[in-house]
Amino acid sequence: MRWSIVRLIWARELRDQLRDRRTLFMIVVLPVLLYPIGGAGMLQMALGFLKQEGVVAVVGARNLAAGGRWWQPPSRRVPPLFTEGPRRCVAADYLARPEDADQFDLRFPEGADEARADLAARQADLVVIVPPDFAAEACGDGRPALELRSRDDDPSRLVRARFEAVLAKYRERLKEERLARHGLPPHFDEPFEWRDADPERPPARRTADDISRLLAQVFPFVLVLWSLAGALYPAVDVCAGEKERGTMETLLISPASREEIVWGKFLTVWTFSAAAALLNLFSMGLTTWYFSSRLPQDPFRPSILLWGVVLLLPLSAFFSAVCLAVGVYARSTKEGQYYLMPLFLLTMPLIFLTLAPGVELNQFYSMVPVTGVALLMQELMKSGAPRAGLWAYFAATLAPMLVYSWLALRWAVEQFSREEVLFREAERFVLLLWLRRLFRDKEALPSAGQAVFSFGLVFGLTCLFLRPGGEPPTLARVTVAYLAFVAAPPLFMALLLTRRPLAGLGLRASGWGGWLAGALLALLLFVPMAELTGWVLRQFPWLRDQLRAQQAARGGGPPPDWRKLAAELAALALVQAVGEEVAFRGFILSGLARRYRPWKAVLLSSFLFALFQMNVFQALPHFVLGVVLGVLTLRSGGVGPAVLLHFVYNVLVYGVLLLGPWVAPEALAALTADGGLSGAAVAVGVASALLAAAVLFAVGRGGAAAAKGEG
Repeated sequence: MRWSIVRLIWARELRDQLRDRRTLFMIVVLPVLLYPIGGAGMLQMALGFLKQEGVVAVVGARNLAAGGRWWQPPSRRVPPLFTEGPRRCVAADYLARPEDADQFDLRFPEGADEARADLAARQADLVVIVPPDFAAEACGDGRPALELRSRDDDPSRLVRARFEAVLAKYRERLKEERLARHGLPPHFDEPFEWRDADPERPPARRTADDISRLLAQVFPFVLVLWSLAGALYPAVDVCAGEKERGTMETLLISPASREEIVWGKFLTVWTFSAAAALLNLFSMGLTTWYFSSRLPQDPFRPSILLWGVVLLLPLSAFFSAVCLAVGVYARSTKEGQYYLMPLFLLTMPLIFLTLAPGVELNQFYSMVPVTGVALLMQELMKSGAPRAGLWAYFAATLAPMLVYSWLALRWAVEQFSREEVLFREAERFVLLLWLRRLFRDKEALPSAGQAVFSFGLVFGLTCLFLRPGGEPPTLARVTVAYLAFVAAPPLFMALLLTRRPLAGLGLRASGWGGWLAGALLALLLFVPMAELTGWVLRQFPWLRDQLRAQQAARGGGPPPDWRKLAAELAALALVQAVGEEVAFRGFILSGLARRYRPWKAVLLSSFLFALFQMNVFQALPHFVLGVVLGVLTLRSGGVGPAVLLHFVYNVLVYGVLLLGPWVAPEALAALTADGGLSGAAVAVGVASALLAAAVLFAVGRGGAAAAKGEG
């Protein structure tokens, strides 16, 4: 690849984008003006809202009189809640500050009906009804009740919260006087108290820490969205926009290769995505620093900007590569926007995951795209010293992001290498003609589109039939689900849409070496896969504890009927192995292998296989198992050895989980151990994995050509 050509294309694309005033406004002007203007406006609105005077209608205010009899001492009388004078207001003893009395506009209507009418007509925000016997009950040992009425809107709720704080202090005053009359100390009804264990943190410091914690949550959320938004429009313009302007053909006939063209466009999109994210970062940082400087303690730290720059660059590269790969498929700018906007829907759950309670940065979440970067940014932006071992997560977070970006960039290069993608015309889609051509012009093996459609059909039907929270799955129910909704859809699609259904389903003859390798791999993979599952469980203590409690409850019960349970386990393992292998290593892998190289087809089918399990905590073990099954299918020439491997592996897993409390309790204890595995156990797992790799690559190579439909 010639970097001089890449720089030339990069400079060309940058000039074209900088000529567009809409791009400059979105990338430069909007971030610079949005946060200062928005922050000032929100601050003024908040201050105005907090200073807004609320109307409180008090019915029966005379019932709050001193109470008691004339011959009784003043200690038996009720202290006043309101001051006397031409303008009655709340007494200063029950306010945090004397000027807070201006927050209430007290009115004293004659009856409760009039006060309720004012509340409904928004002439009053709160109605307080004092019973006639309030003073007499308060002077004695009674417990009178005030009636409060408010509307279901923000101004009324705010006034009610303020007045309830006043009533709370008024109640404390009455309680202290009542205890004093009985000769008891003021805190008689409070048997204990708690104190702040951090006396060195004054209230101002606590407020600053709370604001800093809020900023640590908000900053990553906004910056990730702006990184994606900054890549959307340039990606559409450099791909679909060039198709509309007719300049794509000129670029393609130049001496530059397709990979050099993709790199030049990628650097352009990356530049604008990073610029949008960084400008938003600095604008938010300066705005936050300006307004937070008015607080007694400044919660903003300049290190927030530094860590934001370090983490936003690889995140922008990932979004740029994905948007470029998707944008090249569009025929027009309008269509490109339709394709790229769903990326927001896919990104939002990954961002909202960082705001969920209990979600913290660990070795599992660090490998999740977008989520790992956002969680690491939150940890670095928090106030105080970083937690121990946080720096080790830099490599664990940034390395997967670089891998994801490289994969997305390779996908974009592949899209640019396909003429049917670059020169798609605005054809009309007629359903009847498409169906007629589909059934008339059958191909020998399924296509990649048919493979993806088959996965969507299998996934949707399985979710409907075995949805979480429904009826508990039984052996008969699971058998029907796998035969009808996992194996049947690819079977019917192979019979109706292909000329060689057996080859499309991977039902080819395999040599004895493949069958032997399948049995050996099941035994060799069991230990490393169990250790990988244990590592995932240790990242989520609550999940490990839940599994440990289930195993303890099962082990405390009576032993099961071994023969019946063994028959059920074998039947369940066989049904799942046949259904999943025919679908994923048969129809789906055969279809993907027609468009992609064998290793790409294996990775894609393994990803779909892990997604089909609908268990995010076991996604990594299922993906690794899917890769082994896919490679074994390609190298053995048929799906039979993969079925055998899957069956034996399922029998071992189900046997340990269901029979482990009685047969091998030590193995389950090691799986859910707190301190991890011993060095000997790790060595055994690594050795088993290496032996499995040797067995896998010792299988013949005849299946790759058969899976691609060649020969």
